[in-house]
Amino acid sequence: MTPPDPPAKLPVARAVRGSLVLRPDELPAVDRGGGVVTVPLVTAARGATTYLTGTTVFAPGTAIGHHLHNVAESVVILAGEAVVDIDGVRTTLRASDATFVPANVPHHFENASDSDEMRILWVYGSLDTTRTILPGPDDHPPTAPSRIDQEQAGGAGTPVRPIHEVAQIEVRPGHEQAFEEAVAAATPLFQQAGGARTLTLSRSLERPQHYQLTIGWDTVEDHVTGFRESPAFLAWRGLVGDHIAGPPRVEHLRAVHTGF
Repeated sequence: MTPPDPPAKLPVARAVRGSLVLRPDELPAVDRGGGVVTVPLVTAARGATTYLTGTTVFAPGTAIGHHLHNVAESVVILAGEAVVDIDGVRTTLRASDATFVPANVPHHFENASDSDEMRILWVYGSLDTTRTILPGPDDHPPTAPSRIDQEQAGGAGTPVRPIHEVAQIEVRPGHEQAFEEAVAAATPLFQQAGGARTLTLSRSLERPQHYQLTIGWDTVEDHVTGFRESPAFLAWRGLVGDHIAGPPRVEHLRAVHTGF
């Protein structure tokens, strides 16, 4: 009996609840010039909420320009031998070595081999990561910061700029724990809503009855139309309604600057 053909591999295989399987060799790449090629992996367009990841391959003897990011970066050497220059301190790295570079610290990577390629996995600590190219040997001026997702849009879909619903909530005296439990119980209602990305509840240290609920959405419409006009919104109000002292004050915000 002839065994059935294996299922076809998709460049982005979708699994349960929006999870993905990503194969770098089957995804679009971004040619950064000079023998350096990047493949975006986990991006905002693919569902990322707090970080970006990807791989970069360096041809023998190549390097990227000295630069810095506005957020922390971690790099793992996947294959080959590398040199990392972190603010003028040079270190040789081999496969499985990792680096951590805080925000706004100049650095760059080089392929230390003249015959073999070098490959890295990079992780940036924000969807709003930027790159600023710094002066090189020819003393050219630094570039203005450019967003990583805009650099890589050709290989990762249209850049996504989520917005945040910020709700200021006053809770009735003695209802604090019950309110927190109600928000925890309601979390699946938001997670299953179209366009919802993140949910965080914070409590004031100075005013213990004051809370801030922050929910990330792809668009304002996902919140005010998609969620508020759904049965999930009524279920949410049913869970928390007895614990709040009045209507929450709600605004929609979008990040305009991420400094570190």
